[in-house]
Amino acid sequence: MDEVLGYLLDDLGALRACSLACKRLFGAARPLIHRQLVCLDTRPNLPKRKRSLFSRRKRDPGPFERLIDADRSGILRYTRQLTFKSKGGFLRPCFNPRDLQECLPHLQSITGLHSLTLDTFRVSSFIPVFDKHFGMFTNTLRHLDIRNTYGTTRELSYIICQFPLLEDLTIVCPVCPVGEHSTHPGHQIPAITQSPPLRGKLILAQAIWRELSEDLAAFPGGLNFRSLELSLSEHLEPIFAACGHTATSISYLWPHRDIDGESNPSIQMHIVT
Repeated sequence: MDEVLGYLLDDLGALRACSLACKRLFGAARPLIHRQLVCLDTRPNLPKRKRSLFSRRKRDPGPFERLIDADRSGILRYTRQLTFKSKGGFLRPCFNPRDLQECLPHLQSITGLHSLTLDTFRVSSFIPVFDKHFGMFTNTLRHLDIRNTYGTTRELSYIICQFPLLEDLTIVCPVCPVGEHSTHPGHQIPAITQSPPLRGKLILAQAIWRELSEDLAAFPGGLNFRSLELSLSEHLEPIFAACGHTATSISYLWPHRDIDGESNPSIQMHIVT
């Protein structure tokens, strides 16, 4: 059974199909099939014209419908990877705490989350209510992926340091001009007195500002990443200095390319000796 699951682990469609072959295989494959959950924001970028009566009968699913259905089915206990994602376009509004209000009771059912992806979030609005929205993941999360988020480097650093077991960190295209202040200046960000171990992989794609590099390098616990994937920039010195004793590999990302894991052909590997 384990050998069969090992062959199908990278092909979720085949795993779903084969799980119907027998009751035993279905039970063994169920935790793997429901390992990843994506909450897709389907709000339109721009106002659309009124649709016909026939098309209006088809209701567009809400961004948290899959999450709510999974909770009702009792399968959120298998969720290890959770993604809040916008359907695309910089004109789309950012996620804010009010958007996530309806799914908060269902997030409590996810007890073993390892990876969290936040796409198109306004970080400053979540800081005052962080424990309410993401506090249930602080003792299990190992990988944090932040993409197209709006926030200052200090706000990003604060969110990162709220997960004490964090190993891997990905930051892609944060939206914050250098020197920009928080959109909520009245909210004081507490001082960062401790940081996660951060000894896995660091990916910084189109996110190399000097302020971000310096803030990461200044974490109280230091940076202990073994693998670095970085966009070419003149502001990398603080990262290299902080990871000089732990990094075993460095990857350079060509600009204007998507991050697509190991299949990305734009990565050049350099082994640190």
